[in-house]
Amino acid sequence: MSLNIKDHSLLDELGPEKIITLKDPNVGMTGILVIDNTAIGWPAGGIRMAPDITVDEMIRLARAMTYKFASYRLKVGGAKAGIMANPLSDKKDLLITSFAEAIKTFILEDHYVCGPDMGTYDRDIERIFNIIGKPGLAPKPLGMEMNGFPVEILYTGYGVCYCIEAVFNHLKKRGVFEEDYKPKIILEGFGKVGIGVAMSLKELGYKLTGVSTIKGAIFDEDGLNLDDLIELKHQYGDDLINQYQSKNLIRVKKEKLFELSSDYPTDFLVPGARPDVINSDIIDKIEVKAIVPASNIPYEKGITKTLKEKGIIDFPDFVANAGEVLAIGVNKIAESPEEIFDFVRSRIYEKAMEIITGAIENNLSAYDFAIKDALSYVKKYLNRKAKRTEKLNKRYQ
Repeated sequence: MSLNIKDHSLLDELGPEKIITLKDPNVGMTGILVIDNTAIGWPAGGIRMAPDITVDEMIRLARAMTYKFASYRLKVGGAKAGIMANPLSDKKDLLITSFAEAIKTFILEDHYVCGPDMGTYDRDIERIFNIIGKPGLAPKPLGMEMNGFPVEILYTGYGVCYCIEAVFNHLKKRGVFEEDYKPKIILEGFGKVGIGVAMSLKELGYKLTGVSTIKGAIFDEDGLNLDDLIELKHQYGDDLINQYQSKNLIRVKKEKLFELSSDYPTDFLVPGARPDVINSDIIDKIEVKAIVPASNIPYEKGITKTLKEKGIIDFPDFVANAGEVLAIGVNKIAESPEEIFDFVRSRIYEKAMEIITGAIENNLSAYDFAIKDALSYVKKYLNRKAKRTEKLNKRYQ
């Protein structure tokens, strides 16, 4: 990976503060660390592994983390790291080991706080902390489960559904939906986050009509059986797509799943995979009330303007998928999963309604208002940092 930034507008007054490429030619490791902003606090963000990551993508992901922490007024800065490799590679452990040695200084001196992301898992992060000599920093499992899954992997998915619930209730008050109507949702991806989404939708009584994995996509306008999906996930992993059966089932390529929203009544789309899936190629083929992302940076640059023109709510990803970072504040003292999820719901639902109301009052899209809100918080700390620098400069003149 060369430091080839295609979109220089990504470099602005907020950051990034540091863009570091990490290489180990001996084992073929190429990685990158982007520290976006530390004005509010130590930088934090996950480490993803994918063969096609780019510098632009990592800068955008780091900024999304800045927005996420700022949206919820958490005193943490944004960052993101990536390893350019196939996460299914036989060399994964070796690449993680090499990456750990390369990133050690930045964890210990820059206080970069890392966690798992797409293509990495808790055991990979544990490996990194063991290698750098700080095993105590590795995340510890809580030992709590729901439906056979550790609660830690469910926070983000549940948080996304709390946003769907907020948007749905808002639209229902405006008369868009009947009181007893159950919304229909299409979900991209059925990994850790997708499982949480499905479990939460079941509790809410909402209909999941479509879902995808890397193996393909399935759709049933009458609704997919969520219990069957979860059980098949346990048994077959991503191949659940080929194992699931129902009377009116439609099988399509995973890239075509969202397009079914223009042929069948659909209320919400939930992007849950790679960046920019809501783009100019698909925008004319989707018809929904709102998009509530589970993944980061799902909106192609400039597409939110078109969504607003179409009357589609472009809910911000960095607000919707914050369940995991919010849970950190309570999961060590909570006595039950319910206590954790109640806390996460209270924070996310309140913020979601704030975004929806603020967007209407300011005649902005939900996404644009959320960025404005996050920036107001970050800039306050940037101003404080600037004043500290000025004072330090005067002291040594």
